[in-house]
Amino acid sequence: MHPKILKRNLITASLYLSAYEVCKKSIIEKPKTFFSDGIMEKKINEDEYKKEVRSLAKSPLDATLLWFKSNGAIDDKDIEGFKKARKLRNDIAHELPLYISESDRNIDQSAYESLLEVTHKIGVWWVINFELPINPDYDGQEIDESEIKTGTILMLQMIMDIAYDNEPEEGYYYKNAVERMNL
Repeated sequence: MHPKILKRNLITASLYLSAYEVCKKSIIEKPKTFFSDGIMEKKINEDEYKKEVRSLAKSPLDATLLWFKSNGAIDDKDIEGFKKARKLRNDIAHELPLYISESDRNIDQSAYESLLEVTHKIGVWWVINFELPINPDYDGQEIDESEIKTGTILMLQMIMDIAYDNEPEEGYYYKNAVERMNL
């Protein structure tokens, strides 16, 4: 196999696995925060969390997705999209050598898009329904949901840009991070 194809396949598989795990963690942690005894303490009210979230399904991820569905953040189509993304994640993880070494083994872009779409929808819902109501800086302000950029999605975009050499300019994210640390 040509080294450029091998490199592309390795980067693509690695990024997909990483993105899936980042999205999964982001989604599962949100209700845990909601059912915690305080933002700083992060002590989960286990009884409430089990009753309201974990009782919905055996898997923490499935239970959390169902909790978000019951709260209107996502729908059945979104859950199916995330399941498709999980199936691909599992296939890549268990068959990684094939994804890296076989040029005809491609990562389904639609599964990746579903993963990001569901994560974004949940993130926006979370901002609108949880973060903004407890932040007095936004009292009485009109919020355009289409303008909300969640940290998870921004981080994944940054990682993709760096991995695929798509930064606006070389070292763009690094330079911005250094500038912010020096403020």
